[in-house]
Amino acid sequence: MKFAPTDLMFILPMIAIIYFMIFLPKKKEQQALDKMFGSLKKGDRVLTHSGMYGEVAAIKDNVITLKFDGVRIDFNKSAISKAVEEKEEAKA
Repeated sequence: MKFAPTDLMFILPMIAIIYFMIFLPKKKEQQALDKMFGSLKKGDRVLTHSGMYGEVAAIKDNVITLKFDGVRIDFNKSAISKAVEEKEEAKA
């Protein structure tokens, strides 16, 4: 079986479609998460992937300590879904 240059007419568009529909949005999402993690500081309100709202008590490497009504629990950074503003939390 020989490779014909016209085969590229089918392969290259498929690669471009996969890149623009899968890899590019994931890259942008990861950049947004990295920016959010970089801007987190003590006292910020966050939402975990499990749906728990907490206040950042400490940040050390990949561990974020959240405070829930006086109880402190350590979470991995990947467990944080997003930073929450007071207005957004009141709606939930």
